[in-house]
Amino acid sequence: MNDALLNFATSSGFLLSGVATAHGWHALAPYRWDVATGTLHRIEDLPGGVTHLAVTQPDGILVRAGRPLSPDDKHEVERRLRWSLRLDENLDAFTTLCAREPALSAAVLPSGGRLLRCPTLWEDTVKTILTTNTTWAQTKAMAARLVATLGPHPPEDPSLRAFPPPEAVAAAGEEVFKEQIRLGYRNASVLKIARNVAEGKLDLEALKDSDLPTHELRKRLLALPGVGPYASATLLMILGRYDELGIDTEVRSHVSRKYFNGEAVSEKDMRAVYEHWGRWRYLAYWFDPQ
Repeated sequence: MNDALLNFATSSGFLLSGVATAHGWHALAPYRWDVATGTLHRIEDLPGGVTHLAVTQPDGILVRAGRPLSPDDKHEVERRLRWSLRLDENLDAFTTLCAREPALSAAVLPSGGRLLRCPTLWEDTVKTILTTNTTWAQTKAMAARLVATLGPHPPEDPSLRAFPPPEAVAAAGEEVFKEQIRLGYRNASVLKIARNVAEGKLDLEALKDSDLPTHELRKRLLALPGVGPYASATLLMILGRYDELGIDTEVRSHVSRKYFNGEAVSEKDMRAVYEHWGRWRYLAYWFDPQ
């Protein structure tokens, strides 16, 4: 690992460990979180090629890389990290509301309400699809196989695999997915999205800057293969839209246990619990203490 290559400031109160571990994305390849050193590792495919990045926070964000970075590489690393760590997202309104509930405020404090995301919406979309109707262990295994099979790598080290671009996924075809990557029924959805992006029929990155109302953006996301109500709510969260509550078995279990004494709850019941949080519903659920 080379000497520090990038060092840029963060807002007051930003805590890398809190953001990196506020949800499970840090455990999905090509991310890796090192608890002992407080380092977020990631393999990135940059303009100058694939390299290993190690991100720490001794004072601001410090990035070390496995090779020298060109000016274009450095610009791209900072751009991607600012997005992934939500460094430019203002969540003051949410944290202010949390102050009225001490337990929730304490849960939010380490991350400031920020949830780690990937540099591209393509990667986040695929990973969200991998969380549907499965266990977390299987999600991690599917992500690892996808990266290990199709991820770009430097010629000298095939173990350094970045997340595969849609073009590589589209070119792989059904047989590779069926025999090697094995995403189950998700194979078709991931391949379809990859082909649409690779052929220029779908621009996922444009959704990052969309000024569409949340309900319209939700429609766009629901039109994606393999994306249902739960996945669309997760992707809205990725995009900084927290209006929607992603209903799944975890939400149902939490709401039933905490607010209804373990009794069965309807979707209406679950939504009612967080309705008063308005545009912060998703975060209010996510950080709601057990």
